[in-house]
Amino acid sequence: MAELGALLEPTREVPIRWEADVVVCGGGPAGTAAAIAAARRGASVILLERYGCLGGLATGGLVLALPAFEDLGRPIIRGIGYEMRQRMLDSGEAAFRWAAGGSLFDPEALKWLSVRMCLEAGVKVLHHVWIASAVVRDGRVAAVIVESKAGRLAVRGKVFIDGTGDGDVFAAAGAAFEASNQYIGLPFRVANVDLERWERAREADPDGVSAAMEAARVAGGWESYAGFNALPFPEGCLWGNNMLKELNGLDPEDLTYVEIEGREAIRRHLEALRRTVPGWERAWLMDVASQVGVRRTRRLQGEYVLTGEDTGQADFRIEDAVGRGNDFRKSGIAYDIPYRALLPREVDGLLVTGRCLSCTHEALEPLREIHVCWVMGEAAGVAAAMAVEQQREPRELSVPELQANLRAAGVAFADTGEAM
Repeated sequence: MAELGALLEPTREVPIRWEADVVVCGGGPAGTAAAIAAARRGASVILLERYGCLGGLATGGLVLALPAFEDLGRPIIRGIGYEMRQRMLDSGEAAFRWAAGGSLFDPEALKWLSVRMCLEAGVKVLHHVWIASAVVRDGRVAAVIVESKAGRLAVRGKVFIDGTGDGDVFAAAGAAFEASNQYIGLPFRVANVDLERWERAREADPDGVSAAMEAARVAGGWESYAGFNALPFPEGCLWGNNMLKELNGLDPEDLTYVEIEGREAIRRHLEALRRTVPGWERAWLMDVASQVGVRRTRRLQGEYVLTGEDTGQADFRIEDAVGRGNDFRKSGIAYDIPYRALLPREVDGLLVTGRCLSCTHEALEPLREIHVCWVMGEAAGVAAAMAVEQQREPRELSVPELQANLRAAGVAFADTGEAM
């Protein structure tokens, strides 16, 4: 795109509006878990979120599926993420849907629960602020600058956590990173589908119904996957996940394209389904994600770079593990998340968590899932609180002490359950 020249922005003073021991930037699953974990250790915490709800793509993006929390009997996801899922299961707002242990949840339940658990821990939650820049003094992050309806304001802290998903803080602070693209989608929910009639049609004519479903996908204009999963509630409601086009999640023109063309694709897709697939005649578009489904953008290049080989092993273990992850695409995978993957090389006072952690393009596919982000978020939160307590930089912490604190909080490690 051609540039239209440049403007010189005048120097100005930015008021420091808020400060806290730990400043968490981004309220997705990783950022929310980080804020809760840090506050539970006694740190004062402020959580900065650009949208009007917490949960990130899990809620605003309508990514409603949680993969299994175990793999071949091995505990993988425990701690805050396990607690969140259990609270939704107990309230009837989540339900297991697959034999392998996967579950689906109500996005409004997770929005409420994320805020509730933050408030229970003592976190100050601040919505409608957009991370604009970072202030680095003597090689460490001293503040972040946010844009809001109140203007440009500063937030000062002792330790910062970048959970923005796009690496907005570490990029502004000068840390090394790589960026890559993936298909971007626009998930949605459909109501009033006669699931029993649809199932009978699939049993009676599997090839014909399959062909009609595929033709409807093509009519919609999705360049890659577009499919549906029946939700446990309400009756006749389905979740539609999709991949519209491989675009740059950091480019406002590309994001605008997905917002506009994605809605057109949804309408074309549903129109074809209503005409050609039994049970879909009266399908009703319930809602469309309020956040575009960006799967990857910037990735930190930190003290350790997780590779596809690491995250593809049956049992990858590493000395500075702070939790584990698995692979939603297949069973038999379990890998450690190293603490060093949360640490930038070039700047202090900063931890990175969520899908912008230090990894390769290939490694990110399983790492970016909601349940794994909860794990690395909790690790970042505990580490940040420890750094404040001990008046040390995050990279100076004792890893065995960090691991002991995470174990005490219920986080699963490679040896969790081995004595059972």
